Amino acid sequence: MRKSRQMQRKGAVGLYQLVRRIETTEMTPNIIEKYITRHTSLDSQTKGRLLAWKAELEFWQKFSEFINSNYGRPYLEGALYQDLTKHIEELISPKEGEVWFDPGCGKLPMSELIWQKSEGKLKEIWAADIILAPAKEKLRQFQKLPPIRLISADLQEKLPFPNNFFDGIVGNYVFTFVIEFEGQQGAAALKGVLQEMIRVLKPGGQLVWTMPKKDASNLLGLLFSLKYILNPLRWFKFKVFVPLTAIKTAKYTRQIEKKGKRGIYNLLTKREYEEILASVGFVNPEWRTTFAGQCWVNKVYKPGTICSG
Repeated sequence: MRKSRQMQRKGAVGLYQLVRRIETTEMTPNIIEKYITRHTSLDSQTKGRLLAWKAELEFWQKFSEFINSNYGRPYLEGALYQDLTKHIEELISPKEGEVWFDPGCGKLPMSELIWQKSEGKLKEIWAADIILAPAKEKLRQFQKLPPIRLISADLQEKLPFPNNFFDGIVGNYVFTFVIEFEGQQGAAALKGVLQEMIRVLKPGGQLVWTMPKKDASNLLGLLFSLKYILNPLRWFKFKVFVPLTAIKTAKYTRQIEKKGKRGIYNLLTKREYEEILASVGFVNPEWRTTFAGQCWVNKVYKPGTICSG
């Protein structure tokens, strides 16, 4: 029993917090590897968590490199992703003077969407990720710099924001892929992430987030996209062989699908998501189906003075 309690206390340590005790740069797989090498006395549980985290960083780094390359453009500008973006835009209602949050910001597509929907009237957008290089590159491309503040932060642990800080949050394809939250895994990890979202939201604040369906079929998505993939005009437009984009995309989506079936990612049913959302206090769920019927877009509120729109 005593050993079990000790393990629980160790498990409660956020990995990002643990490694950042000696590192001040953005997190990379190499930094985690160096940390493990330097700390030979790490217990097996913590070392296992670090190795799993390192593998995840390597996977998402490679995916980020692909999605931000020329071969990723047909995906980001394709019908499936544009349909997803359209639903998010319809659900969010940022207003003048508000502060919004873009967790797992990547190259800032959601920050840009939030800013455009507010007609440039937001006070501030905080954009967080472990690796900020894509976001920094995007900021350099803006002709008129929006008020976006970048912060290096990990969704696997408590966020560096006070309670009731944000008016709205948009989490696009991020929460379900957090493999642990301060030592908790599975649905408990997702619940921990969502508890942080409701903590930093103001009363009445809205959360809009997306996730693959539990029974999502990559094949159906591929069939839906065939007319775009096989259209030579799109090859000319993007200056790449678009079928190769489809092959590269499928390589990553198959891995995500496998991890979901193994319980590494939290790909749940709509009812299971709603139960977790209700358990942490979110209310008034609204759902949209997108991505050729393979994904959900969900909007919920923190109880209080409910926003309209």
